[in-house]
Amino acid sequence: MIVENLEPETGPIESLRVALRALQPLQPSAILVWPVDLPHVRVTTVERLLETHRRTEAPAIVPTFAERRGHPVIWGSALFGTLLESKAATLQGARAVLHQHEKEVVSVPVDDPAVIDELNTPEDYERLVREWNRDIY
Repeated sequence: MIVENLEPETGPIESLRVALRALQPLQPSAILVWPVDLPHVRVTTVERLLETHRRTEAPAIVPTFAERRGHPVIWGSALFGTLLESKAATLQGARAVLHQHEKEVVSVPVDDPAVIDELNTPEDYERLVREWNRDIY
């Protein structure tokens, strides 16, 4: 299923909301939200997040690197309504929901700097390609 945010100027929270609305008929127990600007997160990192979710069933699972929260995030269905309706999330993004539910969030320390390394510019992309290919040149 492909869904499109027809109002991208509303920010990433609206993209998440469009996806959540599209998924409502399926009633998922959780979703993994992996922003496209972090394409190089390791598969092993995602596996650790999924295993933590299976074990804890926490409302939110967040990777951390160097004590900073990153992505991808697993959102449990208990927070779907808050993500959809929160005025704070409208203004500050999904991070506001994490702050509102701080005691329920499970942080997973990972040895993967990619969870906080957003690629937003052509220079960021070139840096990543150089890093991945440094052994070739």
